Amino acid sequence: MNPYDLCLKEVFSNKQHFADLFSTVYFKKGLLLDPDKLSLYDKETHHDLGFRKENDLLMFYDNKFFLHLEFQRKKDPYMPVRILNYKYAGIHQQIKTDTKLHLLYPVYSLTLYMGESKWEHRKRLYECIVDNQWNAKEIPDYQMELFDINSDPIDFMCLYLQKFFRIIQYVYQKKWENLYTDSLLENVEEDIFYHANVFVNLNQEFIQKHTKEGVISMCKALEEYTQECIEKGERRGERRGLIKGEQRGYSKGLTNKAYEIAQNMLSKGCQHNFIADMTGLSLDTVLKLSNH
Repeated sequence: MNPYDLCLKEVFSNKQHFADLFSTVYFKKGLLLDPDKLSLYDKETHHDLGFRKENDLLMFYDNKFFLHLEFQRKKDPYMPVRILNYKYAGIHQQIKTDTKLHLLYPVYSLTLYMGESKWEHRKRLYECIVDNQWNAKEIPDYQMELFDINSDPIDFMCLYLQKFFRIIQYVYQKKWENLYTDSLLENVEEDIFYHANVFVNLNQEFIQKHTKEGVISMCKALEEYTQECIEKGERRGERRGLIKGEQRGYSKGLTNKAYEIAQNMLSKGCQHNFIADMTGLSLDTVLKLSNH
């Protein structure tokens, strides 16, 4: 699993976060899920319910239905087909788990799209197959439920999700002013900043520098980080101009960030392979850092 999916799995394995996401996006607040009625699906506990195929995140709700959360960072023109495959594979597997005649649990799927540009791709099954007048008779159309971090409203009940998604959305949309003026982001908990940092590459140094009792001064961190990258870029830009210099400075800042994150994770006893996956550094580099 890539570092983006690992990050999202950590965030949404929290049942409160998972329930809020589905209640708001999938059920449009027509059904408010009770986090206490969610159980994280695993093959040992739910061996009688099928699902041999691995899904990004799957939960069973109140012995009534499955909730399938699919993480997506790249645009896939056949995403509706993929989601249908996951749904019906899960339903089909339930047939093989019991010899008795029993009703099958439905699977409700939500795609969480975290790419850097707006999803302007297919969302319906009929957009993926050749148009034919007999399609409706044999193959019902299907429209997948998708949350697009770039354009969908962020009106979750959970403040954690509001902060997490707003930081990423503002950076993707280059709405830097909102990062400074949004009152909700005046103070950001450290783990929110850490998870958002996986997607928007903010500097870990400022997480440590501006943390006070588990809270980070978001505005100050971004302001100083931006200024530092610009200054480095100006020094390195030489005859290529300020813009090119800023780009090089920013790139250097991201490299330093990866080392800082790795060192911090090593100090907390994280596994070397996990650190390499999360930071993008090679395993050899992580091992060298560990030996120093």
